[in-house]
Amino acid sequence: MYKTSTEIKVGLFVLAAILVVGWMAWRLGSLNTYRDGYYRIDALFDQVTGLKQGVAVEIAGISVGHVNTITLQEDKAMVSMLILKGVTLPVDTHAYVKSQGILGDKYVELVPGLRGQDNIQPGGRLENTTSAEDLTVLVEKLSGVADDLKKLTSSLTADGGDQDLREIVQNVLEASKNLNELTKENGPNLTEALASLQKASKNLEDITEKVSRGEGTLGQLVNSDSLIRDVQSAMTSIRDIAEKINSGQGTIGRLVNDDTTVNKLDEVLTGVSDYISQGDSISVALDFRVDFMTRYSFVKGGVGVKIFTSPDRYYLLGVTSDYFGSYARKDFTSGASEWSMESRDRSRLKVNAQIAQRFYNFVIRGGVMESGGGIGLDYYLLNDNLVLTFEAFSGDFKHNPHLRAMATWRFWKFMYLTAGYDDFISDLHRSSPFVGIGFLFTDDDLKMLFGSAGSLLSE
Repeated sequence: MYKTSTEIKVGLFVLAAILVVGWMAWRLGSLNTYRDGYYRIDALFDQVTGLKQGVAVEIAGISVGHVNTITLQEDKAMVSMLILKGVTLPVDTHAYVKSQGILGDKYVELVPGLRGQDNIQPGGRLENTTSAEDLTVLVEKLSGVADDLKKLTSSLTADGGDQDLREIVQNVLEASKNLNELTKENGPNLTEALASLQKASKNLEDITEKVSRGEGTLGQLVNSDSLIRDVQSAMTSIRDIAEKINSGQGTIGRLVNDDTTVNKLDEVLTGVSDYISQGDSISVALDFRVDFMTRYSFVKGGVGVKIFTSPDRYYLLGVTSDYFGSYARKDFTSGASEWSMESRDRSRLKVNAQIAQRFYNFVIRGGVMESGGGIGLDYYLLNDNLVLTFEAFSGDFKHNPHLRAMATWRFWKFMYLTAGYDDFISDLHRSSPFVGIGFLFTDDDLKMLFGSAGSLLSE
C-alpha cells in the first residue's frame, strides 16, 4: 500500500513538472512572437479561401513565421504576416497560397527572388502574389457546359434559337479543335498502342493455327490419340501400385499397414504440435494515434503494431506521417539573371522499428524512431493507465537531436489521450506543443470485433 502511494505521488509530481515546463516554453514562444523576434510584411491576394489566422508561413518547407491577420481591402484579401528577423526577403519575393494535398489546410509559401538586390523592409508589401486554385472553379466550368447543353436543346425545340445554336456550335468547334491538338500530340503513342494490339492479335492467330495442326505440346494434347493411350496406361499402372500398397507390399505398403510405423509418426507429430503451441504466448496490439501540433495547426498521424513475445518484452513496428517532408532546390541562369525554384514532397512516411524491455514500472525502448536512431523511456503509473514518456532520436547529425516529452492517459479500454511538447530544442524552428487521441486494440479485441462483423454479414 505504501509503495503504490509513493509511485502515485512521484508520477503526479513528474507530470506537473512537465506541464509547467511546457507552459513556460509556450509563454516564452508567444512573447517572442509578438516582441523582438519577428517583423511584419503584407501581401494582397485576389482570394484566400480556406486560409486561417495563425497558419505557418514557409520557405522551402521550413516555417519562418505565421499569418497574423487577414482583412478585406478593396475587394481583395490583405494578409499580414510575422516573419523571423533573421530571415531576409528580396523585394521581388513571390507569395503563394498553397494547400497540403487536395483537401488539406492552406498555408503561405514564400519563394525568394534574386539575391543581391534590396530587401523588403518591416511593414512593406509583397507585390508578387498567387492565390490557391479553388475547387469551385471546376464546378463552375462544369455548370457552364451543362448550361450550353440546355441552350442547345432549347434551340432545337423552339423558334428563334438560331443565334444560341450558332454560339453552341462555335463552342463545339473549339472543343473539337482542342481534341484534334491532343490527338496530334499523342499520335505516336496511339499508333504504337494500335501496332502492339495488332501484333498480339496476329500472334494469337498463329498459336490457334499451330494447335489445329497438332504442333507443340498443346496441339499434341488436343489432336494425338497416342497421348490418350498413354494416359490410360498410366492409370492402369497407378491401379496396380494401389493394389500392392493395400496388400502391404513394398516400403509404402508396410508404412500404411504397420501399426508400429503409425505410432512413431504420431509421436513425431505430437512433438511438432507441442513446438507450435509455444507460439500461443505471443500477443499483438494495434495502435492508432493522431496528434494536433498547436503551433503549426497541422495533424500528425501514425499507426503501429506491438508484438508481445512475453509480458515484459515487445517489438514495435509502424509508420508516422511526415508534415515537413523533403525539399529540392534547382538553380537557373539566363544571361545576367539568376533564379531558383524550390519544391517540397510531403507524401513520404517515417518508419518505426523498436524493441522494448520492461523493468518493474519502467520500459526502455531502442531502435528506429521516425526513420532515425533513438531511445525512449516510459514510466507507468495508476495500474498502467498513466504513462510518462521521454524520447530522443536523430536521423541527421547536422542538427540538434529530436526530443519529445509527453504524458498518456488511458481513460477507456480502447482509447487514450496524449499531451506534450515535441522537438523542443529544434534549431529548424519545428518545436510545438501538441495534444492527441489514440486507439489501442489487442488481438482479443480484434477477434471480437471481426467476429461480430462476420456474424452481422452472415445474417
